[in-house]
Amino acid sequence: MGVSIYTRDAAFLKPSVDGDRYWHSEIIIRNRIMLVLLMASFSQERLSHFFSTAARIAFAVTVFLIPFRWRLEIWHRPFYPVYSDYTNFLLFASDVAMIYTLVFWAGSLILFPRKLQIGSIFIFIGLAGLTLAGWVSVLASADGILSCYLVMRFVLLFLFYLFIVNEIKSVNWVVVPVGMQILFQSIIVILQVTSQTSLGLHALGELTLNPAESGTSVIIANGMRFLRGYGLSDHPNILGGCITFGLVLLLAAILYGNTRARIVSSIMFLPCFLALVMTFSRSAWVSFFVAGSFMVGVEAFARRWDSVKAVILLGVLSLLIVMPFIQKNISLFQTRMNSGNMAQDNQMQERAFLLDAGNTLFVEHVVVGVGLGSAPLAMKNRFENFPLNFQPPHYAILVAAMETGIFGGVFYLLLIAIPFILFMSNWKFFLQKPAIIGAFALLLSIMVAGLFDYYTWSYAYGRAWQWLGWGLFSAAMEKAA
Repeated sequence: MGVSIYTRDAAFLKPSVDGDRYWHSEIIIRNRIMLVLLMASFSQERLSHFFSTAARIAFAVTVFLIPFRWRLEIWHRPFYPVYSDYTNFLLFASDVAMIYTLVFWAGSLILFPRKLQIGSIFIFIGLAGLTLAGWVSVLASADGILSCYLVMRFVLLFLFYLFIVNEIKSVNWVVVPVGMQILFQSIIVILQVTSQTSLGLHALGELTLNPAESGTSVIIANGMRFLRGYGLSDHPNILGGCITFGLVLLLAAILYGNTRARIVSSIMFLPCFLALVMTFSRSAWVSFFVAGSFMVGVEAFARRWDSVKAVILLGVLSLLIVMPFIQKNISLFQTRMNSGNMAQDNQMQERAFLLDAGNTLFVEHVVVGVGLGSAPLAMKNRFENFPLNFQPPHYAILVAAMETGIFGGVFYLLLIAIPFILFMSNWKFFLQKPAIIGAFALLLSIMVAGLFDYYTWSYAYGRAWQWLGWGLFSAAMEKAA
């Protein structure tokens, strides 16, 4: 009987032992699964971080490449006598880097989803409205397929803006590539102007420059044709604007950076200032003067006298560097800095004529515009006897309104005005925020340049700077909130 009970007890206990083993095995399996999932999650987060870093590096490359005219001609579309760059489908070096920036950023977001910030709601709405107006302008465009292509570029710029707001948390990601950009271009400008010819850098997009040939931008004084500095850009005015915008950010680093940043930025500033003078771009000169005066005025108003003294010293050194060039070529500057009499300045006469033609087209197409990027072709179609090369008016706000209609013009004007309104309504708070002051000064310089030229709207170089400025200002607002 005892044996019988023992046997039943043993039979009863056996399943219990097997059950313990089963549960132990299940716990081990669960732990291993959790460990694998944890490692996968960790690896996924690390991979997302890698993509995010790659996106920021691609962003820095984008900023460095902004002035380069090196491009791929995707589709050659001649509309003689309109300049082919107005109608061709072009992909610039900075565009390629920008696409990589957005692709890497998208990969980071897919691997590690997170909430996106839109920055200033006013700037976000303005950019969304401007992009939408661009799509609407396709409906009545003088060149519908070109307008479609350019609207897609506007979408990329809108995403570029969102990337800046969400990912650019340190000013070094902007100031460093900007400093490298304008220093690299400035060295080429100085060599071009001193040698009065191109440097043979055609593989990098340099134009063949000969002051004796028509079509090359020169200053004419006393029968002499003097070559202006092009760098690796399309035109001295465009490069002058790029150098100005870069100098504004360098000046912000000099005013608000640490000791090392101030010294490095000051060293880079001096040759770049000389290159700015050598472009002979009056709009760039005025743009830098206005933005620089604003920043120095802010420092004086805030009684930060150490910063004011540093800028005064920098100004003296800059003048010492440029004065020998100015004295040697004083007749060129006298020609460039004429009295402003329209009758004595052919370029001013041309600009006035283009403004009248642009106003005519705007009034005739006030609702949806002539189509994004189609202003030159629309002028060709509208005016039979046109004494000038077909081109947009030298006034960015008017070109925006011409091409995208009244709604696009209003959104563009609001995007220009909003930073001023925000700054003036919160000036006491913003005076203590260096990032906001620097970004606002950049937008101020871009706005002034747009009052005298159209590249801040019509060219890839200017648009990259314009959207970069809006992104930096919005990011600074987001950080300060």
